[in-house]
Amino acid sequence: MFWLAIAPHADISTSMWDEKFENSLSRRERQVIEIVMRLCEVSAREIEEELSDAPTYSAVRSILRLLVEKKLLVKKRVGGRDWFSLPVNASKARMNALQSLVRRFFENSASDAALALLGQKNVKLSKVEADKLMKLVEEARK
Repeated sequence: MFWLAIAPHADISTSMWDEKFENSLSRRERQVIEIVMRLCEVSAREIEEELSDAPTYSAVRSILRLLVEKKLLVKKRVGGRDWFSLPVNASKARMNALQSLVRRFFENSASDAALALLGQKNVKLSKVEADKLMKLVEEARK
């Protein structure tokens, strides 16, 4: 997975997936970012519950503090509780992560990435999903 990285004074939409910054994150920091990306807005307690082999609650709070300082997460206090979220819309973050993945591992070929994903034996598509994909393929051909 590719991780959120925001350069100071940069346009968030264009600087979110910085490889150099990604490599500077600890395993736990990456896990926390992934949880926040998946759940959108979470408390430290929820993150602690989601982490496999979780560290102490204090350690989770320390990780969150560091991620907020790095501007990778945003903290807001509601009802006496701290809530953490991404500094950008989660769907936009996912799209940027996917674009980075396609660029880095599939030489910027969306079709190669789609073929790799759909070519897995365990992938099953519903009729609705298959119809959506067919529509997108037809539109891309135009």
